[in-house]
Amino acid sequence: MENFWIERRYHSGAYQLKHHYEHLYQIVFLLSGKVRYFVGDKQYLVEKGGMILLNTLEDHTLEVLEYPYERFVIQINPSFFHNEVKYPEIISVFIKRPESFSHLFCVSQPIWNSLYDILVEMEQEFHSKRSYWEMMIGSDLRRLFITIFRECFIHFVSLRVDSQAEIAYKAVNYLNHHYTETLSIDSISESLFLNKHYLAHVFKAETGYSPMEYIISLRINHAKALLSETNRSISEIAVECGYSDFNHFSKQFKKHTGLSPSTFRKQAKNFVAP
Repeated sequence: MENFWIERRYHSGAYQLKHHYEHLYQIVFLLSGKVRYFVGDKQYLVEKGGMILLNTLEDHTLEVLEYPYERFVIQINPSFFHNEVKYPEIISVFIKRPESFSHLFCVSQPIWNSLYDILVEMEQEFHSKRSYWEMMIGSDLRRLFITIFRECFIHFVSLRVDSQAEIAYKAVNYLNHHYTETLSIDSISESLFLNKHYLAHVFKAETGYSPMEYIISLRINHAKALLSETNRSISEIAVECGYSDFNHFSKQFKKHTGLSPSTFRKQAKNFVAP
């Protein structure tokens, strides 16, 4: 999977989507139609001009209410996003999930037209892959999210960033890069030059997860992607996701998904993209 992926998708009828997670940040921009989007225990009515923002750990599905259903779908490697955007206030939109958080962002028609132009430019860069295309994408991501931040500031009010939040986001970026390695709270805190108890406290406060829970979630989501998208053996996938013990991997996978890796792979054959 590349650091960035974008596609315009269209369905005229009979579209279904199973509950699933993404292992990347995902943004869905609705171009036409009407859908009811379910994220965890929340639901949103989304029409043209609406955007749904999902992080790597959120279960979601949707129901199409009006066709044709057309949308831009963007998927971004979290590390790429953090490195290109860099602004903690904006990064927070993919990390902090307080009870009041809304996954649905809406803007006025003139602003939507500006965002659409950026999306088209990103689509062209992604498909042409001319020299420095990822740098161009990074620039477009900054324009896109700065515009969203300015126009949807009310969504970000509850996501205010302080020094503790910046530490937590630094840790999130580190874990996104290293989650397949052998990690412990001691090794993580040593790498970040932080007290392990302080790190665990601020990480939990900002993300809702302990560092080790976050690592496991990243590993399981990576495994789900590999099981769905490749024909590699389950033992190879376990190793790539940071598990040297196959039995431990299978137990962790079933604990978090309710399915064995092999059963999950069989069901994933019927997967429909968002």
